[in-house]
This record gives sequence, structure tokens and C-alpha cells, in this order.
Amino acid sequence: MNPINITSRNTLLVLFIFSLSFDLSGQDNKGNPIPHFLFPSFKDGIVLMRDGKKFNALLNYNLIDEKMITELNGIYRYPKNPRLIDSIYLENRIFVPVGNAFYEVLSSGPVTFLLQNRSNYTPKGTDVGYGVQSRSVGNTQYKRFELSDVLYQSGEVVNIDLPQNVDITPSNVFWVRKNDNMENFISNKQFQAIFPEYGPELKGFIKKEKINFKSREDMIRLGNYCNEIILKKK
Repeated sequence: MNPINITSRNTLLVLFIFSLSFDLSGQDNKGNPIPHFLFPSFKDGIVLMRDGKKFNALLNYNLIDEKMITELNGIYRYPKNPRLIDSIYLENRIFVPVGNAFYEVLSSGPVTFLLQNRSNYTPKGTDVGYGVQSRSVGNTQYKRFELSDVLYQSGEVVNIDLPQNVDITPSNVFWVRKNDNMENFISNKQFQAIFPEYGPELKGFIKKEKINFKSREDMIRLGNYCNEIILKKK
């Protein structure tokens, strides 16, 4: 199975997906601030493996290193082989592996809309463009874990702390999977270039609904509409 080939079982969940905003005052399960994570704290999620195994785990997504992190007994780990994971269900969202990262599924059908949740950090008081990637979260130890299903896939121990005195800047990217190709976009013009065959319909919808190409919620609406018109014309 292609890691981003979203099956019909996911579609219903995506249609009822709702918004969860960034909380820059969030904390980890020890009370430490984690502004570089997608959710304000680690949440109970479901990990579905490609071999059919399924288990629950406390999860959160590191926006700087673009890694799904699991927490167990105060120890943080990331998957040693994300390609063995089919999908992750977390806070009414669906995530699928793309390389070593996990992209969020916004809409699925004839085409799949995905969100690459990510951020950069820069030292406070400096201007270095888009920032640099964190070096504080890395591979510090490798072990075989056979203690529980939660550790079946998670074996890399990591430190989730950020350096002091840094600013976090969102740097999300939206993607469309169309005809087995992945194309990204950040503007209306780039998006419509992906779907020239549906130009009039999409242009009218974007104008009428005042679609904001920086809004996750608007991209969900746009993705659902795009899939609707594709299905109607088949």
C-alpha cells in the first residue's frame, strides 16, 4: 500500500474533521513548555501498522524536526521506520508517513489534500530568513524494545527540548496527490495550475467562499469541493 494512498475507511473521518489550533503555551506531560509541537500536550492516539497491527500510544508531532513522537513513562521516542506505519489517528486527524515525516490528511477521494505541518526556529533578536532546523532533538541512543506493543515501532530515544531564547515560526506547506504525483502549493495561482481542467469551477468557489490559502480549515473545504467536482465529471 502506498503510504499516502488513503482508503475509503479514512474518508468519512476526514469529512468530519475539525480544527485544532496551535497553542504556544502548551506543555509536555512533565509541565515543560513545548511550543514546537502541534498539540499542547501528548494525546492518546491510534497507530495502524501496514501489517495490520494496531495499538494506542501517547503521541505528539514535533514541528521542527517533523517527527511523530511517542511518550511512555517520561521517555520520548520517534519511529525507527515510519514506512512500516500505515496511518496514525490523533485528535480527530489522520496522519500518514511521507519519508520520515507525517503529513496530515485534509481531504481524500480522487485526489488527496495533505498538510505538511512544520515550523522553524530562530534565535531571538536575529534575522536569518526562514530559520534553521533544531539540532536539540536527535538520535541519542538505539535499542531493541520488546516491552510492549507501544514500543513495537518506536525505538529512537530523543530529547524534545528547544534551545533557550528562540522564536518559533510556522512554515506549513499544502500538498495535492494527483495521478500518483505530489505537488505543493502556497497560492491560488499555484493551486489552479494543478487543476487547469477545473479552472472555472475552482475559481468561482475560491472567490465565493473567500478561500484563504494559509488556512488549514479553508484547504479542507477546498479539497472536499475539488473531490466533489471531479467525481461529478467522471
